[in-house]
Amino acid sequence: MHLAHPRRWLLALYVVSALLVTIQQVAWHRHNNFDVFRAASANLVAGRDLYAAHPDQHFDYYKYSPSFAALFLPFAELPLAAALFTWNALNALLLCFALARLLPQRQANLALALVYVEALLAMQYAQSNSLVAALMILAFVALEEGKQLGAALATALGACIKLFPLAALALAAFHPRKLRYGVTFAVVLGALAALPLVLVPPHQLVAQYGSWRAIEALDTLNRGYSVMQYLYQWLGADWPTWPVQLAGTAVFLLPLVRGPACRGDPDFRRLFLCSLLVYVLLFNHQSERATFVIAFAGVCIWYVSSPPSRLRTTLLLVTLLVMVLHDVDVVPRWVKSDVLIPYRVKGIPYLVVWAVMQAELWGFRGWRTWRAAGPPGTIAT
Repeated sequence: MHLAHPRRWLLALYVVSALLVTIQQVAWHRHNNFDVFRAASANLVAGRDLYAAHPDQHFDYYKYSPSFAALFLPFAELPLAAALFTWNALNALLLCFALARLLPQRQANLALALVYVEALLAMQYAQSNSLVAALMILAFVALEEGKQLGAALATALGACIKLFPLAALALAAFHPRKLRYGVTFAVVLGALAALPLVLVPPHQLVAQYGSWRAIEALDTLNRGYSVMQYLYQWLGADWPTWPVQLAGTAVFLLPLVRGPACRGDPDFRRLFLCSLLVYVLLFNHQSERATFVIAFAGVCIWYVSSPPSRLRTTLLLVTLLVMVLHDVDVVPRWVKSDVLIPYRVKGIPYLVVWAVMQAELWGFRGWRTWRAAGPPGTIAT
């Protein structure tokens, strides 16, 4: 049976899911992350240290930038239920918009259907990862369309939420006027960094950035779901995170040396975007369960825009299967608590997929396809 207007049904699914998740979060009081964000806005205005413990407000530490606290102020002013629904819907719909801008319609619809479960899981944490994924994709789209200011704004906004979207600056390697783009980005980032000055005096803002730097330094001891975690668990390698991150960054960037012929290929550029989205999970020492929506968006884009092959389909199915086992109650609780979560099993398929992406970026297409490839992917209009 052919479903008429699949895009409308998918958008409705995302919006209804945002509403249902919001009802669940409010009814069961499961919105601590959102409480952290709202409290940060209030603390910024009140001149309190954003990065200190505030047990009377929430049960965690705020770890985003002072600029994010300023940008989040409208959500802090709305009633809780309205603000939480708006936040969940913003995350979901901006990801939908980004995929629709990146991919032709049929590919975008399939990607939206595939990424839905991971986006739903991220929504349940009231986190910002779907928003970050969307901003990185939109930065790519803007650069493809020659809109440097839009790309700079998307990347800078992402960096105000989490630092790792700065990796999207590598996308500029495919385009002319790199120096101009660098200057544009620096100006936009500087303006966003100074945005809290509308609310607080300069000396308070300087102190807030100092506190942010201090709490980020403490987090360098974490490994999350990163490659550093696997090296520690499998090989006992108790190394600092930065050498592994440096090596991973080198592997990520190395395909750029292949020359103008490759960099001028839209399929190569889109594949590099997919590699970027998975890279920021695998080499991010702060990666957590809610971060996977970013990497899975990359896997979905890679799958729907590549010629069908048994290898790609198998990797996608394995990734989906592990996600279901890890995040849905289909296995005994002890399997999760004793195996899946401690050993970070959910991230292993992404490591394999990323290795396959690197091979493809270097021109290897040895896996057999089921049919001839269609026309190269283009940016949707």
